[in-house]
Amino acid sequence: MVIDKHYIKKATGLKILSVRSCKSTFNELGDNDVIIAQSQVFGEGRGDHKFFSPPGGLYIVMREVGLNINAHTLTPAVGLAAHDTIKAVSGIDTTLKWVNDVMFGGKKAAGILVKCPRRGEYLIGIGINYATDIRDLELAGVEGAATLNANECRATEFCTDLIKRIHAATLMPFDYKRYNALCDTVNKTVSFMRGDVKIQGHAEHVEKDGSLIVRIGMATVAVDAGEVSIIREVKTEE
Repeated sequence: MVIDKHYIKKATGLKILSVRSCKSTFNELGDNDVIIAQSQVFGEGRGDHKFFSPPGGLYIVMREVGLNINAHTLTPAVGLAAHDTIKAVSGIDTTLKWVNDVMFGGKKAAGILVKCPRRGEYLIGIGINYATDIRDLELAGVEGAATLNANECRATEFCTDLIKRIHAATLMPFDYKRYNALCDTVNKTVSFMRGDVKIQGHAEHVEKDGSLIVRIGMATVAVDAGEVSIIREVKTEE
């Protein structure tokens, strides 16, 4: 897979670093605006999770600077940007799982991780199973993962479009209504942790501030961080 960094630089006006492989895109961004890697040795996920990053993927970290950026809605807004790029360039329909996953066929095709190393600076990371061999994911024991199996010849166009959409997402209000329409988590039974307590409830909607509203009995709570799991309800035959 060939990434034309000169084309992306000309199209976006940004300083682009493109590498075949690296240890971690977050650690190797340097003074560039964007790094694009096709594999990682130590891909980072939320919390202490690792993000398996075999060849064929697109692993991007983009630096955005601006005190006007709404940090609370940035992750879901980037999810929308990724959904739109995948549809526009590859013609593939995806959905979203609150708060940081892009889903294809009910499985995870992309994950988002946003860091804020200092006030007003955001490092937006996204790892996409773009043209990943599904056998690599299966052999590594990665469960619930999917590959877009997208056209490698359009990878430069894909990266360019995604970078532009992510930047636009930092400048516009979060389109929470469209996010709700695309979110698999909404109207599902979910579970999440509050301290050491596991809580279960019904996910009603995603608010304009990016939080997930979950009904628990007669009350509702706003979940604004952490991992939320969708509980698969098993139907029994009568």
